[in-house]
Amino acid sequence: MNRHIVFNEVAKAAQSNTNYYIFGNPSQIGLIEDLLSYFGISYKMDFDSESMHRDNLELLRRFIIEDAKDDQVAVILDSIEHKVSAEELRPNTNHAGDVFVSMPMNKGKCAYVDMIRDGIKRGIETCGLTPYFLDLDAHNGNIFNKMLLEIRGCRFLVADFTSQNSGVYYEAGYAKALGKTVIHTCKGSDFDNVHFDLKQTQFVTWETSEDLAKGLSMQIKKSNLKEVE
Repeated sequence: MNRHIVFNEVAKAAQSNTNYYIFGNPSQIGLIEDLLSYFGISYKMDFDSESMHRDNLELLRRFIIEDAKDDQVAVILDSIEHKVSAEELRPNTNHAGDVFVSMPMNKGKCAYVDMIRDGIKRGIETCGLTPYFLDLDAHNGNIFNKMLLEIRGCRFLVADFTSQNSGVYYEAGYAKALGKTVIHTCKGSDFDNVHFDLKQTQFVTWETSEDLAKGLSMQIKKSNLKEVE
């Protein structure tokens, strides 16, 4: 991901709104300040909107190019490309919604789709929680935006990396960037293929759906993520 291009897109989006960027109407606070606030970065506030936004944009530039993690840069890019505001991106840590399940869905590329779905479903439900499967939800909007919305609102995310599905890597990374807990699972015989960087993370490995259900429910309970009784 070219961070300079990401910053350019942020700058163009902010500067295109001259009422905000130059005049500060109806408010001095906008895209730049929202993103800085979201990532916990202190920013300048004064009466000269153009000077203020120019200085704050420089703070954001340094963050994007020098300090931000790849997942954080992806969140910034999403906020620009898909018109998702920083306020919408903010995680609600007290949300008691469903558990988002990220897993391979294409049976032609992964022979274990049914096994994964069954094991994860039972493991989550054993803990008094409800699994959410994007492909089983009826909706009429953009599926990418729907995915972002559901991850932002989920209690936590379970990601199964069996078959190395790129979408799973993306969804797990997005959830982590929002501060969500992500539980990683993978079929034991495929674990050697998991990306090296992610192998340093604790995984629930399994060979049968029963293994997966038991291992996942145990991990949820040990992580204090189960439903409060």
